[in-house]
Amino acid sequence: MKGYIYISRVFKTIKRAECGGGEDWLDNDPHFWKYPPTWGICRTDYRRRVNEGDYVFFVLPKAAKLPQMVYGYFQVREIITHEQAFSHPQLRSKQMGNKNPNGNIIVDANGHYNRFDGGVHRDRFSEIKTYYVIGDNKESEFLTERKIKKLAPDFVDALNGIFDSNQDSVFGVLTRKGRKMSEDQVRRLLAWLQN
Repeated sequence: MKGYIYISRVFKTIKRAECGGGEDWLDNDPHFWKYPPTWGICRTDYRRRVNEGDYVFFVLPKAAKLPQMVYGYFQVREIITHEQAFSHPQLRSKQMGNKNPNGNIIVDANGHYNRFDGGVHRDRFSEIKTYYVIGDNKESEFLTERKIKKLAPDFVDALNGIFDSNQDSVFGVLTRKGRKMSEDQVRRLLAWLQN
């Protein structure tokens, strides 16, 4: 078991009603709005490296409406293609459509690029559609606003302890690329988040 943690640059809020913020961009990946939690568009580099049993931690960007902090995580239960996800009965609500927040299954019923993505990921479609990650309901959490605000003041210190670093910001520890985590680092972050 290993993990990955990264800053979701476009995920600005955890409030379903405010997704998109009027900018025609829907904060839809990772998709915690309906269970199971899924991850299908962002960070194909990490999605192709995760295995079943690994953990993924998603961090709000500095420009979010809440303090910069982990807003959600899950343990990987299954990895399939977007075409398989489209026909998966448990994932129908994750299909892209004229809705907000939108789904994160980037294919349509024919396996082609879904027009409801609005051209945002068209240039990387063939790469993105190969990996669709499904999280374990029991080993996941979409943090509440209250919990984010409570933990955020100590987040940098927690990250410094976990990664044996001495940085003064979340970005300083995680960088633009994010970080791979050992099993021990995953367990330490989970313990911090759950206590």
